[in-house]
Amino acid sequence: MHYIRTVIFVFTLLLSSVISNAQSAELTKLTSTISSVKMQSQLSFLSNDLTKGRASGTPGNLIVSSFLREEFSRLGMIPFYSTTFTQSFTIPESSVIGRNIIGVIPSLYYTDQYILISAHYDHLGIIGGNIYNGADDNASGVTALLTIADLFSKMRELRQGPRKNIIFALFDAKESNLEGSNHFSKNLPVKSSKISHCLNIDQVGCTFAPPGKSDNYLLYVADSKIRGDIRKRMDDVKRQYGMDIEIDHSFYNSPAFYEIFLRTSDQYNTTAAGIPSVMFTSGIHMHTYKPTDEHYFINYPVLAERTKLLFYLINSLL
Repeated sequence: MHYIRTVIFVFTLLLSSVISNAQSAELTKLTSTISSVKMQSQLSFLSNDLTKGRASGTPGNLIVSSFLREEFSRLGMIPFYSTTFTQSFTIPESSVIGRNIIGVIPSLYYTDQYILISAHYDHLGIIGGNIYNGADDNASGVTALLTIADLFSKMRELRQGPRKNIIFALFDAKESNLEGSNHFSKNLPVKSSKISHCLNIDQVGCTFAPPGKSDNYLLYVADSKIRGDIRKRMDDVKRQYGMDIEIDHSFYNSPAFYEIFLRTSDQYNTTAAGIPSVMFTSGIHMHTYKPTDEHYFINYPVLAERTKLLFYLINSLL
């Protein structure tokens, strides 16, 4: 009897390994379709002078929100709210209308469980006659989100997943006291307990603030509920897919800055709503909140690698 149990245990391990390797091969094939050229085209459009810094309520912001709705439709998403991708709201103490763009790639088979992927698309607009194009902050995060959405859309077409509904939220008015994510988090059409995680992507395109010696790096801050699990998953994904990317789990080994950055982007509101949340970034640098935050400072091969890592991580959470 002991021998039979041992054989069954070994066979189960081998079968699990075979399935895992097959799934890894499928995902690696998917991520091989990521195009740095396409990412550059999207990011440079989002942060072009034409969109004039994407400040909430401006014509440039409307150009971008229209483009994002078209992309969500092209990727086969369905609206999260009723029949439209747009969630409109009034920014407090102003007459400005903000517009979140929210879509869902449904799970392959029915489930009432969700995961949330977010990024803000607004920036500072025009100040003192200077256009603040916000290429890194946060056209880079929007580009990463669209690329990840494209991968999951292809996965669904191939009937390989996803195993949860994936909400893709592009928030407006981050630069107005996080009002876009605040409105979203207070007006969820599903219980927050049905959303297992929020992964917020904010400023991931540059290589000016490495935590070590490598330019190929990524930092994150996570709320205390999931901090240990995210660390393990990121290390596992890096090892499983052989990714040569430095992951900073400590935010430059500064507990004080770690806690500050937990409150500086849209994951603050999703955390407050009861959704375990994490923010990914490549750090603050000399061009942040400056007119010089332009698309030609983006490192597109590294942005593609960071996006690939995030896709693998998200898939491990489904």
